[in-house]
Amino acid sequence: MTLQPVRPVIAIGDLDEWRAWRKARKLQKQRERRRTYLRIDYYPSKAAQAVIYARAGHFVGGDYSSVIDALVLRGSVEIPE
Repeated sequence: MTLQPVRPVIAIGDLDEWRAWRKARKLQKQRERRRTYLRIDYYPSKAAQAVIYARAGHFVGGDYSSVIDALVLRGSVEIPE
């Protein structure tokens, strides 16, 4: 049998404190994500949906967000800097 390090004693209060910290951190990270990334709820027409499905697939750049980005950029006349 090998010697194993002694695990620290964790009190109930420590666990509650950690859970509160973890919840606060999750909420903080979610607020940061929402502030950083634009979210648009989009319901395409049947024709647009067919184009999106035709370009989507199981490959890099085949997710719906990338396909919609490519279509928007291709369709824009002037790309702002």
